[in-house]
Order: sequence, then C-alpha cells, then structure tokens
Amino acid sequence: MCQSCSTGKCNWGIATQNPELVKRLNPDIAYERLINLLTAWNNEIKEMLGGMGINAIDSLRGNRLMLRGVGLNLKELEILGIKHAGE
Repeated sequence: MCQSCSTGKCNWGIATQNPELVKRLNPDIAYERLINLLTAWNNEIKEMLGGMGINAIDSLRGNRLMLRGVGLNLKELEILGIKHAGE
C-alpha cells in the first residue's frame, strides 16, 4: 500500500530486514488471516456462481457463453469472444 517494499523500509516489516520491524510479524496470526481470506474468496465465488445458476467453477471451463466482461472496451470483448456484463 505504501509502495516502499523495494526500499527495505517497509512500515509493516513484511519486506524488510530490520529486526525491530520483523519482530512485529506473527506467522501464527498471519496464516489464520490468510486462511480466512481464502475461505471468504471461496465463499464469494460460490455465491456468485450460484447466482448465475452454476454449481462448480469447473463448469466455466471451455464455456465462454457464461463469461461476461466488466470494464472492457468493445475491442477487448471481441478479442476475448465474450459479451459485456448485462447482455
């Protein structure tokens, strides 16, 4: 977020070698938060798919009829072979 990772002066201690900042990191809490994030993403994807009447993400493989583009221009939609969201 603060875009200072490459400087070695990461305010959070994630991308730094500064022992004082690194001490603030707790891998036990971090892995639980990562699991929570991935679980939430998984549930969100399942909810969105369910709203489209799809029961598994594998059902999208090779099926461009179900895919829709958001924030894409007409040329990008044409290249991808998909319709704009709402069509």
